[in-house]
Amino acid sequence: MEFTGISAGLQQGMAATRDLAQRRLAILHELSPRRGERVLETGCGAGLLLREIGLAVGPHGLAHGIDLSPDQIAAARRTTAEIPGVRAEEGDAARLDLPDAVFDAAVAAHVIEYLDAPHTALAEIRRVLKPGARFVCLATNWDSDFWHGPSSEIAAPVLAAWRAAVPWPNLPARLGPMLQAAGFGARRQVPLPVVNTALSEDLLAPWMARLMAETAPPDAGRAWLEAIAEADAAGELFFTSVPILTTAVAV
Repeated sequence: MEFTGISAGLQQGMAATRDLAQRRLAILHELSPRRGERVLETGCGAGLLLREIGLAVGPHGLAHGIDLSPDQIAAARRTTAEIPGVRAEEGDAARLDLPDAVFDAAVAAHVIEYLDAPHTALAEIRRVLKPGARFVCLATNWDSDFWHGPSSEIAAPVLAAWRAAVPWPNLPARLGPMLQAAGFGARRQVPLPVVNTALSEDLLAPWMARLMAETAPPDAGRAWLEAIAEADAAGELFFTSVPILTTAVAV
C-alpha cells in the first residue's frame, strides 16, 4: 500500500492525533536516540517522528527518513525544515540505497506489514545497522482490531478489502523468526492499545474509518462511513486496536 493523494492526506491527519502522539512517545522511549547518533526511519510519512528523532540526535547526528511516497516526503521536508541533521528522501525499504553498517538505530512504524517481502526489508535494515544497533518495529495484529457500530453486513466488505490491502495483517505474531533470520538477536514485545468511543478528530477512529473506506468499493465505503457516523451519534461507537511494539538488537 502506498500512501499518496487522498490516502497520504488521511495518514497525515491520523499522525497528528493524540492517539498517535502517544505512540510516538512510546517509540521514542524504546528507540532511545542519543546525541550524535545516526538513526534511520523507514516509512517516515509526514515526518512527525523523524522530527523528534532529529531533535534528539542533534546537529551532529543524522535522522534519515525514507518513504516511497513523494507526497509524504514533501510533507516530511516541511515538517523538519528547521531541524539540522534531518534528511528525508524517497526510498524503498526493500532496496536501501545506503552503505553497510552506518546507523546506530532504525525504526519502522506501521511499514513492514504493508510490504510484499518483509524478509527482504528486514535484511536490508539489518545490513545498514552497526552490530549492537537497536531496531524498533511497530505493527498491528489486525485480527485484534474491533469495530462496534456498523452491522456485520455493512462492515464485511470494508473489513475484507482492508485485510486484502495489508499483505501481513498479523505481522507481530510472525516477526520473531523473521528478525532472527535477518540477523537480529534479543527482542521484546509490548502492546500499545487504543480504545475510542467517539469520532473526535483527535482520535484514531475517524481517520482509520476513512482510510479503510478508501480501500473498499465506493458504495460499500459510503455505507460504512454512514453507519460509523450513525453509531457515533447514538453513543454506540466502539473501536479498539492493539499495535505491538517490537524491539530487537542487531547481532
